[in-house]
Amino acid sequence: MKPEIARDQLITSYYGRDIYVEAWQPEGGEAFVHVVEIGDLPPFKTPVRENFASLEEALNAGLRFATQQIDY
Repeated sequence: MKPEIARDQLITSYYGRDIYVEAWQPEGGEAFVHVVEIGDLPPFKTPVRENFASLEEALNAGLRFATQQIDY
């Protein structure tokens, strides 16, 4: 049987650009950033390559990634 996957999301905006971050965490495993969407840009699939102890940490990493993309 496949492990259950917990999911969480974050929706916000930064300098007028909408940001959507989704993180997943398999039961008993580490969390990771599944997708980041910024405005009308194509989605970034697994944009952050590291794993995290919690969904909150993964969401924060995804948000950092998104704001860095906007700042460039």
